[in-house]
This record gives sequence, structure tokens and C-alpha cells, in this order.
Amino acid sequence: MKNTSRKLNNALTRRVIDLHDRGYTHDFLPTTDNKFLCIQDSEDFSVEDLDIKVIDQQFDQLTKTYKYIHTIETINGSKGLLIIDFICTSGFLLN
Repeated sequence: MKNTSRKLNNALTRRVIDLHDRGYTHDFLPTTDNKFLCIQDSEDFSVEDLDIKVIDQQFDQLTKTYKYIHTIETINGSKGLLIIDFICTSGFLLN
């Protein structure tokens, strides 16, 4: 019997795993007050306290949209990822 299950988000998943292996283990989300929330420790950071870099763009098979993968380094040394559908850097937000 042939396996008909689809493999979704292979490239996106591989990229995230690679970045986790490089120490980018935290997850960040933008908040409505132009801050960024670290999911793991519930700490809010202002954009001025972060070094944000866009490093890749991958197609998300689940949402059928492109996602921008960002690395984030905080002033306290934490490193993590922000994966969203718009470009975000320390200097500006593009939506």
C-alpha cells in the first residue's frame, strides 16, 4: 500500500530546526503595543531592546501564505525566532 500522506512545511520545519540547533530556542510574538512577547518566559521587550533580522522566507502549506523567519536576540542574551507573514526589523515594521 502506498503512503498517500502529504508532507507539509518540510522546508519551513527544516529551517526552524536548524535555527534551534544554532541556539535560537525561544519563540516571540509581536504585541499590539509594539512590543515583543517571549513565549517561554512571558517577558515583554520593546523593539529598541532587540536585534531583529529577517533571515529567510518560506511558504507555509497550512495557511497558503509566505512566512518571514526572523532571528531575535535580546539585551539579556536570549535568542529566538519570530515567524510571521510580514517583515519586521528593529528599525521598522512593514505590514
